[in-house]
Amino acid sequence: MTNTMPNPKKYRCIGVGVVWDRDRQKILIDRRLPEGELAGYWEFPGGKIEKGETAAQCIKRELQEELAIEVEVGDHLITVDFEYETLRVSLIVHHCTIISGEPQPIACSEIRWATVEQLDTYQLPAANYEIVQALRPFRSNPE
Repeated sequence: MTNTMPNPKKYRCIGVGVVWDRDRQKILIDRRLPEGELAGYWEFPGGKIEKGETAAQCIKRELQEELAIEVEVGDHLITVDFEYETLRVSLIVHHCTIISGEPQPIACSEIRWATVEQLDTYQLPAANYEIVQALRPFRSNPE
């Protein structure tokens, strides 16, 4: 007897940090390594939420491991549920502020500070565009 059930997609719940600079003008993004899923794409930093961990705890841990920065995890911005061809993801996104450390590209190929307006010029994974939309009200206002 053959199994006609479709192969369920892998699922990942991911904590994502929108890390603002001191003046809340620019956001930290990082470029994925040249191998693996979505290689070379730019993204907001974060990672898989471990069992028993909150999104905020995950963001603090991942940003420490991947960028060598300690952050204060602030308000929830958006949760994005998205389906790629082989993967379903939930991105739980929070605003963050650096408490200590200088961002280092430990688990990525490079890092960059970008304004909300500049985010449109980077190749981001499809799920990240909803985050960019949610950030539009926070764009820098020249005074």
